Amino acid sequence: ASGRIKGSHEKQTSRNGKKVFWSRGNGWVFGGLVRILTYLPKDHSSYERYKALYVQMASTLKACQQADGFWRPNLADPLDYDMNESSGTAFFTYGIAWGINNGILPGENYLPIVRKGWSSLVSVVDDKGEVQWGQRPGTEPASVVQEDSTTYGSGLFLLAASEVYKLEIE
Repeated sequence: ASGRIKGSHEKQTSRNGKKVFWSRGNGWVFGGLVRILTYLPKDHSSYERYKALYVQMASTLKACQQADGFWRPNLADPLDYDMNESSGTAFFTYGIAWGINNGILPGENYLPIVRKGWSSLVSVVDDKGEVQWGQRPGTEPASVVQEDSTTYGSGLFLLAASEVYKLEIE
């Protein structure tokens, strides 16, 4: 059994029988929550609900980061595709750094996560300035190779850089 529903692009389980949570797909959600919290007035009736979701997601993502600083293509099963992946990592580094910068996430708990994420992202920029190890367009976790570089991957790297810069970390 491949873990796929006939006629669906959405995997239900990994090769290892674990759930599938696509890193970049969750990155879009996390980045979207940051944008909502940035522009939604704090006195809006939905603000606290979005903030609680953001904090819960940040906590879960913290636990999914690997020792090398990357988040793997499948957050729930890092061994499913055990390789670097820069697009999801950039989203999560951006979002967590934003939370620290805006007083939502405590720096003492989350700054080490940002440092590891940023270090991993810097490590995948080649001599020409291309951000490598970015999963190609898709709808689910997939294999990534070093040479995989996309425009959106570079944009996500710059988004992460814009918040990491404000933290004044190296």
